[in-house]
Amino acid sequence: MAAAPNLPCPEAITWDITINTAFVPSRQGIVVNLGDQINFDNESGVDILIEFQPNVFDGQNQTPVYPPMSLSVDNNSTSGFQAPNSDCAANYYIYNADVNPPALLSGPFVIQVGAGPMYVSVAGTVPNPTYSPSTVAVPLGSALPPGAGYLQMSSPSSIFGINWNNNSDPFVTPPGITSPDGVPHPVSSTATLNTPYPYYAGAKQNDDPVSGTVIVRG
Repeated sequence: MAAAPNLPCPEAITWDITINTAFVPSRQGIVVNLGDQINFDNESGVDILIEFQPNVFDGQNQTPVYPPMSLSVDNNSTSGFQAPNSDCAANYYIYNADVNPPALLSGPFVIQVGAGPMYVSVAGTVPNPTYSPSTVAVPLGSALPPGAGYLQMSSPSSIFGINWNNNSDPFVTPPGITSPDGVPHPVSSTATLNTPYPYYAGAKQNDDPVSGTVIVRG
């Protein structure tokens, strides 16, 4: 039997994210391949910290995008890391490291590795659900590799439906996200970037006086 051919592995891509003087990344939401290099270029005028948030599913932390969770980037310098070799995702916030304690400047922004997804857990009762996190950033991604951004909403209870403000669901429809069904849903290619999408977890529309928020980043 002939030996299987040795197929070349795809080369890692380097993603450069520049932080400007308004503390906004040039790429606010990206989907990268497993093993890609991610660099932060700090042109903000101050030293900054990139603080990654845990991405929690069913009480367990997903594989971290950057295990130390906090990346220091001095002003006018570049710091980075290699993405892990497993699907994962994380939101991050930018802090001013020149003050003590560091001051929040902007966020959330998002990096998704492979298929991610980002997670939101819906708990509590109707009409008093809780959202964790209450605001989540999800990358737009693309139809081409590395692919779309994904969000998975889950809940220990089956009582919740997901209702979007003005029926504005930023996920692929039909069916979009209509319940915390524990399934990763891709972001719609027509979603509006950097605009909050409020949603409500209730048995029906207007059951919930408190909303969660999704922000699509690109």
